[in-house]
Amino acid sequence: MNIKLATVAFVLLTALIIALGLFGPWSPVPAENSASNKKATAAQSDPKTSSSANDDVVSNLTRTKESTGKLSAVTPSAGQDITAKLASFKSDREREAYINALVKSFAGLDPLEAMERIRQFPDVNAREMGMLALYGELSGRSVADIIRSGEAGRFGVAGALGLYLMENGKMTPQQLAAHANEFLDGGARAGVLGRAAASLAATDAGAALALGEGLDGFQRSQFLARFAMGWAETQPEAARQWAAEIEDPRTRGMVLGRILASEASGNPALAAQNFSEMSPDTPPPMRARAAGQIAAEWAGKDTAAAMQWAAGLTNDMERQAAQRGIERVAPVGIGATLNNGSDGIPVIGSILPDTPASSSLTVGDRVLAVSSDGAGWVDARGVSPRELSAMIRGQPNTQVSLQVQSAGSATPRVVTLGRQQIMHRPQ
Repeated sequence: MNIKLATVAFVLLTALIIALGLFGPWSPVPAENSASNKKATAAQSDPKTSSSANDDVVSNLTRTKESTGKLSAVTPSAGQDITAKLASFKSDREREAYINALVKSFAGLDPLEAMERIRQFPDVNAREMGMLALYGELSGRSVADIIRSGEAGRFGVAGALGLYLMENGKMTPQQLAAHANEFLDGGARAGVLGRAAASLAATDAGAALALGEGLDGFQRSQFLARFAMGWAETQPEAARQWAAEIEDPRTRGMVLGRILASEASGNPALAAQNFSEMSPDTPPPMRARAAGQIAAEWAGKDTAAAMQWAAGLTNDMERQAAQRGIERVAPVGIGATLNNGSDGIPVIGSILPDTPASSSLTVGDRVLAVSSDGAGWVDARGVSPRELSAMIRGQPNTQVSLQVQSAGSATPRVVTLGRQQIMHRPQ
């Protein structure tokens, strides 16, 4: 296994265990109110340890703030002390709490300066934990929420933090690229570089393209596709002309497909026209993927036009991909979406006008059970929202029954609805 990926996995697993409280209650150790925090830390630490290192760092941070007016714990001269303290801990929980306390002390700093201090941490795991803590501090999100978002798993902790900083104007695309080259490798590095290039492409396509120098193979193709997608948001014709010159047909097809996807979000009819002009040597799976993306975007704006276009595609793979794209956003169903309820029971999240659901359901109704076409009832708590949505959807002119409970009502009711093709119409 790639060493960096293994490290990321270890850090994320450790952080998730701590966040979910599997080793007991845990909360970050703030730099202020040090007396109460020392008491809490001592209660959580190994009883054989007479003085927690976290107590020391919190006390030191407090004294630093009192004397200088701001928190500043990590300095070049303190590096050996941090190394020794990290080595002294007997558990990952203690080590994480100490790192969290250090990162909290960076809260008033510029994020790039905070990152520079985290770079001084003595090992890879400590730096990963520090970046995860900084991400949480800056975003106001819990570790569990960060992990659930998926970006930390896809791009690594360093990549997710860098993307957050760029998207919030705290890091330029060039700085993000340098950050990715320092901390990431493989697909995570290519993905983050591609996102940086996409952000820069609108203002300086040449500089954006240069961010991917050194990538090769599939990673190069992945980078180019993301770069081109960003470029196409403002200059689709220029991006397409450039992409048409790519020699490798697979890479060219991937890049053109991303350009079409970008175009489809604004003008799906134009994207469909350009799809018909794609080079015939584009690999079939890439043509099919582009057809699906165009159809999905179009169906959300004008379902009838998307269905007509999809039906006219002569290639079976492309036609089926387009139809699946339409089904994702305009399925045969009742015209309502489901959200997770706070008590584990799904609730009606939104209702489209002029659909079966609009006359019988209300946003916020709790869905207790579902019966499809007269079959037995299925408890909604026993299946995922995705599975429940699939049960509610089906074929036109068939029926589905729901046991629902409205707010303020103690008695559930049964609603039977006919399924129909959901149609989004131009506004």
